[in-house]
Amino acid sequence: MRSRFLWIKVMGLFFAAVFLTGCWSAREVNDLAIINIIGIDQTDTGEIEVSTLIPKPSFLFPQTNLGEQGSDPSKFLIETTTGKSIFEAMGKLSKSISERVYLGHANVLIFGEKAARETMESSLDFFRRENEFRPNILLLVTKGKASEIIQTSPELNSTLGQEINDIVKSDLFASTKMVKDISQFMKDLSSNTTDPVTGVIMPAKEMGVEVEGEKRESQDQKDSSLNPENEIPKVLSLQETAVFKGGYLKGYLSDRETRGLLSIQGKLQNEIVVLNCGGKDNGTVSLSIRDTQSHLKPHISGENLKMAVKIQVKADIGEITCSNPQLDTDKIEKLNKQLENLIKQDSSSVLGKAQKKWETDIFGFGKTIYQKYPREWDQIAPKWRKGELKNMEVDVNVQANISRYGLHKEPTKANEVR
Repeated sequence: MRSRFLWIKVMGLFFAAVFLTGCWSAREVNDLAIINIIGIDQTDTGEIEVSTLIPKPSFLFPQTNLGEQGSDPSKFLIETTTGKSIFEAMGKLSKSISERVYLGHANVLIFGEKAARETMESSLDFFRRENEFRPNILLLVTKGKASEIIQTSPELNSTLGQEINDIVKSDLFASTKMVKDISQFMKDLSSNTTDPVTGVIMPAKEMGVEVEGEKRESQDQKDSSLNPENEIPKVLSLQETAVFKGGYLKGYLSDRETRGLLSIQGKLQNEIVVLNCGGKDNGTVSLSIRDTQSHLKPHISGENLKMAVKIQVKADIGEITCSNPQLDTDKIEKLNKQLENLIKQDSSSVLGKAQKKWETDIFGFGKTIYQKYPREWDQIAPKWRKGELKNMEVDVNVQANISRYGLHKEPTKANEVR
């Protein structure tokens, strides 16, 4: 009886092993064309141009025997296809690449300015439906063509997508805080109370940043014939903010306008501002804005709609170059007033552009009104971006508090110690 039970058990395991199919849907990674960055542009004929950056297998798997790996110095394959839609362009891409196109490891999606202005809303439909595409990848806009950005060589990372990711995550300053991932952007895009924004990426030299490598290239231009392939790569920089309305790019906010927007939202942190010492002193006091909090309070009285914005700013002193500063109570109070005026000017500037000129709600005003007056919002919503937002009175009040001085309260002076 015991041996019979053992025989049945063995036969059961045998048949189970026969019918196990293993990972029938598995895909070998070296059989995939793994897309790292996607760029979306619009051609002069109105078609969608899709540019993709794909690391080559010899770069991803240097141990693999892939024939003559050293014949091509490039580590990446840049493919560009066009179509009436992104779906059609991606289909053409699949036909031109020997391996299966895989979107699961895409890090960054970049829209060129023309595509962002004219086809942004319809283009995002593809990425919302595609099941391989991750919803948390970064969405950026460039003022030129996305295909030009994709050609940039990474400086400190293995892939350009990872390099852009690290720029956003490691940089603590204001401009990078405006970068949204595709899920955050789509949430604001579909909202009737908030309009979306995201960061702008461009070559650093176009942002006014002097890059040592590019300077060195111009100096060595006479010797270029000795090494014609020795090209210094461009460096990318994140600055400014792209503002949208109705799913289309409306325009850009400068760094100061971006600072004003973050102040109204209560999200301004780790931003450096420079104040004057005052009087005939040409020195400066550099501050680091440590934290910002804001409170939005709407008020409806009959046909009148008002919004009170109260901003509280906390800052630290990072450097003083004043000739003879005295950090007493009066001096700190004067610096607080300067900082309050600066934040108020930045806030007024962004309100004048986004609220008055573009009639786009990137501040969250509509959301605040809906939360306090849900019934009234149903009447306001259809006219919100057609006059109501523009005509709403916004009163901005700023309170600044400089509370930290670093390791030393007084500035550094020569010959001051016996």
